[in-house]
Amino acid sequence: MFGLFKRKKIQSWEVQLLENTLSALPQDFKMYIGHIALGLLKGVSIGNAAIPGYVGFTRDADIYNAVHDPKGRDFEVYGIRVFDLMSRTYLEFSIFFSFGTVDGYSINKPGKFELDVKQIDVKNRKMRFRDNIDFDRVKKVLLPEELELVNPNDIYAVHLDNKEYFHVMEIADGDFYGVDLDKNLYKITHDPYKIEKLDLELQDILRDGA
Repeated sequence: MFGLFKRKKIQSWEVQLLENTLSALPQDFKMYIGHIALGLLKGVSIGNAAIPGYVGFTRDADIYNAVHDPKGRDFEVYGIRVFDLMSRTYLEFSIFFSFGTVDGYSINKPGKFELDVKQIDVKNRKMRFRDNIDFDRVKKVLLPEELELVNPNDIYAVHLDNKEYFHVMEIADGDFYGVDLDKNLYKITHDPYKIEKLDLELQDILRDGA
């Protein structure tokens, strides 16, 4: 596995990189592993995006039509790290999604690399949406001083136990502070799984984390 060049065939390490990373991410991402197992990804398309190091996926049309979500949002999971055996360091990479399927990925190292796809670190990963639908919904209930502190890119909806929460600030290792549209504040952790309602002001949490 070396630096990316003009090619069309998807390589086995790319599939393993995706599967291992998606397995390490929260439960919501497990469906994408199922798409891969069905044979969704047919090949790659390189050099067709403005994102440095971007590798897009070509997809089986029949499988895509069966699994894609016409209302699915475009987003990126970034800040993931994978170990490079050549430089003996971790490289950052991102995975891109659209319409409920994996779109592609990018690695922040030009030239050659050799990845150990078993050494993946997702502790500091974040999500970035290419639209502001969720932020537009949340900002209606926020105070002006809270809007000054919040990062719109940090706002996205999460559905847990049949209730909608909005991620507003990462804590660590996938834990986060969230709000609902009644402006209740929660601390949500995944290990152990717990949703704790807090008797605190959102602006104090945001200010402490700034």
